[in-house]
Amino acid sequence: MSDRLTSISLEDGALLADWGLKTPEEMIKQAREYADSLRRKAAQIDATADHEFQVETYVGVHVMRNRKVLQQSSRKKQSA
Repeated sequence: MSDRLTSISLEDGALLADWGLKTPEEMIKQAREYADSLRRKAAQIDATADHEFQVETYVGVHVMRNRKVLQQSSRKKQSA
């Protein structure tokens, strides 16, 4: 037996899904809240200088092993 999900989409594909039976109003609200969080994240990325990004490589999806920092964030140096 599978769990029921409710999804919301635009013409170009699925936008998001949530567990259970949701109303259209609930899903539209979730989609707009998700869009707001993406806009905030995009603004943060746009306002960040290249040297402020931390870039790492690692093996594994759930447990990160063999981590290697490719670029140390200048923010991390200041806060350490």
